[in-house]
Amino acid sequence: MDTLDLGILDITQAEFYSGAGGFAGLRYKGEDYPHIILRRIMPLAQPFTYISVADHENKEIGILKAVDELPQAQREIVLTELDNRYYSPEVLEVVSVQDKLGYVYMELRLKNKKGVEYKKNCAVKDVSRNIRMLSATSVIIFDVDGNRYIVEDLKRLSRQSLRKLDAYLF
Repeated sequence: MDTLDLGILDITQAEFYSGAGGFAGLRYKGEDYPHIILRRIMPLAQPFTYISVADHENKEIGILKAVDELPQAQREIVLTELDNRYYSPEVLEVVSVQDKLGYVYMELRLKNKKGVEYKKNCAVKDVSRNIRMLSATSVIIFDVDGNRYIVEDLKRLSRQSLRKLDAYLF
């Protein structure tokens, strides 16, 4: 019986590195890819397994099975690249919500990964697809610009914030 080739990278032949201009690069099987693109195949369910690795022209090189299989220095390069690509500030408060012409306009108080708090306005279209429960207590919000916002724990939101968000939780 033939086995199915999923394109899993052989990590013994892979070396992720930081290249010129701050781009992540990969040396793999004698080829050098100085600018790679990393994408999570299952971003919500398994964010650190099955990572698609593509060259700068978006041609897939292969799939990294698990980030934790990499040596520490390479793991940090991959995690930094994924962090930058999938940046998702934490929602601390839902300041206001307005339903208008098929869009939900929100003002959110957010905290970035450095702990800096700020407010941001965003628009969400098709809330049933773009405001999703990740677990019993966490929510992800996708705005029309492709940004992501995470409510890590609904229990930490104020009662007023929960009331404003509740109509959109499915």
